[in-house]
Amino acid sequence: MNIVGQFAETVFVTVKEQYRGLNPATLTGGIDVIVVRQPDGSFQCSPFHVRFGKLGVLRSKEKIVDIEINGESVDLHMKLGDNGEAYFVEENENEEVPDQPCTSPIPLEVPEEIEETPEGSSITRSGACRKNHHRKHMLSDPHLREENYVVLWTNTEEENTQQPKATLDDIDSDEDIEAMIPSSLSTKILSATQCITQMYRKSLRLTSNQIEQLNLREGANKVVFSVTTQYQGTCRCEASIYLWKWDDHVIISDIDGTITKSDALGQILPRFGKDWTHKGIAKLYHKIHQNGYKFLYCSARAIGMAAITKDYLECVNDQGIVLPQGPVLLAPSSLFSALHREVIEKKPEVFKIACLSDIKDLFNPQREPFYAAFGNKTNDAYAYKQVGVPDTRLFTVNPKGELIQESSKVNKSSYSQLSESVEHIFPNLAVDGRTSSALDCPKYSSISF
Repeated sequence: MNIVGQFAETVFVTVKEQYRGLNPATLTGGIDVIVVRQPDGSFQCSPFHVRFGKLGVLRSKEKIVDIEINGESVDLHMKLGDNGEAYFVEENENEEVPDQPCTSPIPLEVPEEIEETPEGSSITRSGACRKNHHRKHMLSDPHLREENYVVLWTNTEEENTQQPKATLDDIDSDEDIEAMIPSSLSTKILSATQCITQMYRKSLRLTSNQIEQLNLREGANKVVFSVTTQYQGTCRCEASIYLWKWDDHVIISDIDGTITKSDALGQILPRFGKDWTHKGIAKLYHKIHQNGYKFLYCSARAIGMAAITKDYLECVNDQGIVLPQGPVLLAPSSLFSALHREVIEKKPEVFKIACLSDIKDLFNPQREPFYAAFGNKTNDAYAYKQVGVPDTRLFTVNPKGELIQESSKVNKSSYSQLSESVEHIFPNLAVDGRTSSALDCPKYSSISF
């Protein structure tokens, strides 16, 4: 009975964790970031997709996100939106209002509280003037404080004693309000709010100067995003920032059905401790990586499964050989949306084409960064072709573990057999980065699949 009870408890906890991912409001996760150093020394990066769920941050709007890289705090912060999505606040130098949603700047320090003063006046509904009224409550509008609007106050003895020209009962529209505001004061208020709208906007990317100040090292850099709230404490979200060079050769690998044996079961069975990995894939990827190639894992899984996915990839072990490290790029959507797109609609290529095209644009436009790719469906092959992967180095695998080369679909191989020909298909990268693969001229190659 104890064994049955423990198994039932494991099933319950697993289903509960998976169910939480169905609701976008409970998702917490971060997608890895790729930074590419350009030939001139500048940097370009992929988007920072970070989301904090309601379980970690109940009221997320306008919360400040602190960032640590390799265990050290950096002078860089993000803000949270209504749905828990994090974003940077950047200055907008354009004179026109941008299409992207605008936002307020991140406050550098807490503003000092305004002292109360007995002087001043306010207008009652009947139009009479009332002195000795505190001003503090008139500045308590949370929207004014959150958006850092400039509040201008004008008050003279002459204005205090004059009977107002109109009462609140006479105001019927915004035009009447604007007519009551002095032209000089109206111009100042409009220019202040307009300036805020034009100068700041939301962004998911960093500039080259900001990236340079992060002092990234080659390869993987651990980044931690944290939000501290009064009642829920500190919620943390981990990801990695990979620093690559503009001339690196990248291998694309799908996860579900490519590393695992199927799409749907590949997302579920590993959670129960079931090994659902294709035989020989760890050794193959390890050999390719040793020859100087970078690995990129791209899946249509949801952002909330980032931690689960990375844990699974790290646990793949074939007689002491593990998968090479590499950025894990997932869809910034809910688990339900990801499963619907991957399993029901069967259109994961929509996300993959957009994601991989964005990564491709980070590299030198004069060359193709994606050297080879591994998938498990025709959808994957189509997506990889769209981003420049040649047919001769595009492989798909079926649930039986049979590996097929897209340029020659007649002969079938396996991960284990392909690992024996790594030096011919994935030659060791020379110092200048040029390679000469046997599959570049398959007509004259003795290698067949």
